[in-house]
Amino acid sequence: MSAIADSSDTAIRSQANEKSPPENGWSAKSIKTKEKLLRTATRIMVEKGIESVSVAAVARSAGVSRPGAYYHFKTRAELVQAVNNSANRLLVKTVAGAKEDEHLYSRAAELAVENQDLVFLRVNRMLEDGPADVIIRSRQRGIERLKREGHLQANFDVHIGAVILSTSIMAAYIAIKDAKSLKLRQARVKAFGETNYKILFFGALKEELYPKWPPLPTYKPNINHVKQFHTSVPTSDLRRAKSLETKGLLMKTTMKLISEVGEDAVSVSEVARRAGITRAGAYYHFKKKDELLDAVNEHLDKELLFTLDRSFAQREAFEEASDLSSANVSLLKLRLQKMLRSGANQDPLIIYYKKLFKWHHRHGHLENGIDPDIAAIICASASLTGLYLIISEVGTLEERARLAKKFRKTYRTFVFNGAFNSESKSDWPTPPSHD
Repeated sequence: MSAIADSSDTAIRSQANEKSPPENGWSAKSIKTKEKLLRTATRIMVEKGIESVSVAAVARSAGVSRPGAYYHFKTRAELVQAVNNSANRLLVKTVAGAKEDEHLYSRAAELAVENQDLVFLRVNRMLEDGPADVIIRSRQRGIERLKREGHLQANFDVHIGAVILSTSIMAAYIAIKDAKSLKLRQARVKAFGETNYKILFFGALKEELYPKWPPLPTYKPNINHVKQFHTSVPTSDLRRAKSLETKGLLMKTTMKLISEVGEDAVSVSEVARRAGITRAGAYYHFKKKDELLDAVNEHLDKELLFTLDRSFAQREAFEEASDLSSANVSLLKLRLQKMLRSGANQDPLIIYYKKLFKWHHRHGHLENGIDPDIAAIICASASLTGLYLIISEVGTLEERARLAKKFRKTYRTFVFNGAFNSESKSDWPTPPSHD
């Protein structure tokens, strides 16, 4: 893990004030103070939001004098930018641009061990910036170079591939988030680095076995009261049909409200008002806000799995699977942010992917040396987050449908063949053993 400390120290030094004293006891103390301020600012941004960050507030929380804090950061904007830059400097060099770095496959996971808040912020910023994000653009330049050198897999689109590979930052965060002890975190880092390497150069699943797969385990909701928006009922049962229609309208209205103003503004009474339904009618279906949000999240999870994994469960070609072109992208972003907060042990989509990849492992479908839990997290992040980032670029349903189909082709290549071809493997280091 010493590589993390070296990289962090380099990043902090590069941000230091040009008038800092030469390397001596005071210089080391100054660097330590700046690192403390950056960590505290990161924590405040995660816990309370960027609006709560000020140089004075960070100094107070960090136990640093105000003059000491203002020595490093003259303004709030400088401080916020320094937090962003510290993550960029450590994460922007990736497989597409740092062949000499033996830790490059596990760099994001190592950083998540050292500073989980920083990685959390960086992933959220990527969701905000979309494909214009500096890390995605950097990876695209690197992949373009590798394509010119003949190292890219066939059918691996450069732009979409850059997005897919960038989602490894989210995967690293989720993989580390729930590990409580340092020993377990270090084990996760090792597994992440080795599995990430294998998927990049070999893929996660053995393509030759794909036509022979037996039926896969199906996704089962965690709550029982959720039903699809459009459930067929006997025409004679008009009362039940009306009830399901009302429930569907409440859920649709909730999704629209969440996409506009976020979950905090949701209440059963407000949803009823917007839907034009009596409060009594709304409370008949959902006794409290949490029930309503659970129902909406469960419906969205089922839709995500249906659209993204029909290729797994129903033998459709990946590129022919249905897409999310009609989904509300703002709501998808909120769902991904919820995945970040929930982690691998709580989020139902990640739990399903882990179940699926353990099933693949038992049936011998996984490439050798791949950890099924880590592979599930990497592939889920690539599939869910990658598609969101791609379709969030455009506004028309037709263009989003086209991009979704194009995304599936590159995602299929990533899952079964990896990103880089056999000729490129000898040019890159294998992941360190971490022993």
